[in-house]
Amino acid sequence: MKTLSRLVVFFGIFSIILFFSFSCKKKEKVTVMNQSFDTTGYVRIRTQAFVSDAHTTTGELIIYSNSSKLVYVFKNFKTDDGPNLDVWLVNDINNVVSGGYLDLGDLKSIQGNFYYETPNSTASYSYIVVWCSDFSVKFGHAFTI
Repeated sequence: MKTLSRLVVFFGIFSIILFFSFSCKKKEKVTVMNQSFDTTGYVRIRTQAFVSDAHTTTGELIIYSNSSKLVYVFKNFKTDDGPNLDVWLVNDINNVVSGGYLDLGDLKSIQGNFYYETPNSTASYSYIVVWCSDFSVKFGHAFTI
């Protein structure tokens, strides 16, 4: 019976180590994106720094607006790689899924400059989050309001 207990404990610890070693990480060649945004006709609303959550996430979020659109520009952005990384607008940073969210699509790159366009109706969301859908983990976020 002691052998079975030790085996269960060993596999439990081994499973935890594997989960934290590989959760939301994948190794791929990193391509730096350099997508530019033409600000003509737009007003700069706000600039916020990205905040790290489960993974180191850095850079700036710059928000622009015109009469019909909001544009969320990721500048000098960098985060860890992971499977199925998405960009979400959320209401509650502590309850990302249940607090209400809008999926803006796949994270375009884990490094560089790029942007997402949305209708002005998305202005009510409080945060933009880099979200790992496979593991329900926040990589990082920025305040939008």
